[in-house]
Amino acid sequence: MIYFKNNKLIMLVLINMFCLLFFTTVVFSQTKAQVYSTWDTLEVDTCATAWLIKNFVDKTAIFKFYPKGDIITEGIAFDTPDAEFRRTGEFCAFETVINKYQITDLKIKEIGKIIHEIEINYWAHDSDLRLQELKQNVSAAVQSAASPEQGIEHSFLIFNKLYADLSGK
Repeated sequence: MIYFKNNKLIMLVLINMFCLLFFTTVVFSQTKAQVYSTWDTLEVDTCATAWLIKNFVDKTAIFKFYPKGDIITEGIAFDTPDAEFRRTGEFCAFETVINKYQITDLKIKEIGKIIHEIEINYWAHDSDLRLQELKQNVSAAVQSAASPEQGIEHSFLIFNKLYADLSGK
C-alpha cells in the first residue's frame, strides 16, 4: 500500500479524475444525436416541424418514422396526438415548437402563420395561392420519395427556399 504524505496530492488526483469523467460525459452526451419520431404520413405541418427542429432546435436531429397509429417508442414524438409538439385547436405542431423554444426569428414566425393557415384554418388555403402552392409542393415532394426519410429531406428543400424567399421582405 502506498501512503501519501501530502493529502493535497490525493485531493488533486481525485479532482482531476472527477473533471476528466465529467467533461468526457458532457462531450459525449452533446455529440449523441437526439431522435425525433412521428408517423410516416407526412403532411405540411409534419415536414415543416421537422425542418424547424433540424434548423433551429437541433442540427444533429435524427428522424424516425412509425406507421400511422403506432405508439411512438423512441425519441421525442412530434405531430402525433400524444406528442408535446402537436396540433391543437389553437396551434399547429410548428407553432408549438416555436413557443417551446422561444424562437424569435421573424421569418420563422411568418412561416408559422402560413403553416397555421394550412393546418388550423382549413378553408383559408382554398383562396390563398401561396398556401395552395406550398401544400402542393410538399405533397409532391413527399409522394415522389421512396421513403419518409427521403420525403422529409425533399421537403426541407422547399422550406429552405421559402425561408430564403422571406429574406427579401
